[in-house]
Amino acid sequence: MPNHSFKTRCSTLIRDLNNEPPSKTPSLIATVFGDIVEAHGGEIWLGSLTRLLAPLGVSERLVRTAVYRLSQDGSLESIKTGRRSYYRLTASARLRVDRFDRRIYYFGEPEWDGDWRLVFAGTKGISAAQRAEVRRRMTWLGFGIIAPNVYGHPTAPVAPVWQLMETLGIAGKVTIMRARNDDQTVGLGTGDMVRQCFDIDRLEKEYAAFIRRYQPLAQALQDGSDSNDRNPEHCLVIRIMLIHQYRRILLHDPELPTALLPPDWKGSAAHRLCALIYKAVEQAAN
Repeated sequence: MPNHSFKTRCSTLIRDLNNEPPSKTPSLIATVFGDIVEAHGGEIWLGSLTRLLAPLGVSERLVRTAVYRLSQDGSLESIKTGRRSYYRLTASARLRVDRFDRRIYYFGEPEWDGDWRLVFAGTKGISAAQRAEVRRRMTWLGFGIIAPNVYGHPTAPVAPVWQLMETLGIAGKVTIMRARNDDQTVGLGTGDMVRQCFDIDRLEKEYAAFIRRYQPLAQALQDGSDSNDRNPEHCLVIRIMLIHQYRRILLHDPELPTALLPPDWKGSAAHRLCALIYKAVEQAAN
């Protein structure tokens, strides 16, 4: 019979993670800061970070390279204490982490009033570089591209959009409106527009792959027959990998209301699975 123990499932997941390219290491470290370091004082010595990631097969060289990259892009800042370098999230990175914390740990179905939030960022007075940055950042905020320089979302708050436009110096050249589908029986229906503006099919596949990867681990945890195998290191490794891989999907998820999602949306099942495993390993991992 195949071995379905927690320890075996943990080893399989680590092997899969080790097959990822080194370019994924900064994303993994960002997860560690968001999920673990922030909850334990907000700072960590580089040597401790290296030891923390060693069970996941991440070398000291990869850790140093990734931390340097995260520092260069404004995600981490260093604090020198004697000969040791400690790192923490920058204020802007902490805001991004807080946004995903809400979605990971305090999941709730977004309510929808039927209106869409539309952002018009025309070309007049806005440079090509600014338009490119608007497109990149609006996508990150979850907005879909309705038309050239027009972005839309059914429930996203507009305050971060205004903050973005202020930062880019173009707030006076942008208009935000609310609108709704005039007649669902004529023209492109709302559901079809969602699939046209958001890559729902890709998200569905990513959530399905996440479920396939972690469902066996959940079954091993629920079985409970090998609870002695659940040492703190194994639980910590699972916690890091679970949030790392779930967070990577959330980066592409616009968080649409249920009414606009396909029936039996895989994202809801993936969140329930993530929460089940996280709760099972959290105490031992701490």
